[in-house]
Amino acid sequence: MNAYHALFLPYKKLTKTPVADLSLLARIFIFIGMFFYLFSLPLVSLFTSSEDIQGIWILLIGWMGIIIFQFSWFANPLNLLAMLLMTKRPLAAFLLSIIAFLLASQTFSFSEIPAGLNNEKVFIKDMGLGFYFWYMSHGLFLIATLIEALKRAQKNED
Repeated sequence: MNAYHALFLPYKKLTKTPVADLSLLARIFIFIGMFFYLFSLPLVSLFTSSEDIQGIWILLIGWMGIIIFQFSWFANPLNLLAMLLMTKRPLAAFLLSIIAFLLASQTFSFSEIPAGLNNEKVFIKDMGLGFYFWYMSHGLFLIATLIEALKRAQKNED
């Protein structure tokens, strides 16, 4: 054991956390993605024919979209699961993140959303800034999981 190992081996054992296993670039993408995600919540995400809808409201009630075959809200828990799996199972995290990004992309196909119990609908006029920050966060999470999957594949080749 040389002097380097004697000095830095205890430090390496202390810093062996899941976050420390991530590459710096992946951590940067995750940090920016989390910032975009949180920043999107108070912003208007949808401009509709009756009112503007903030991201936090969509986060709270979006799970009900499954009733009318709108699944884009489920990108949120899928990406959370992908972030949790990223250090242990980077390929699975990458695949989950791809599915999450595709689900988030379904939002572009929405033209109306339900507004009440009497089959009332409001029309979506445009996507707001909150939507675009939310969507970009999923893209950044996808890039971060890709970086980790490629890092693992390169490590396995060595």
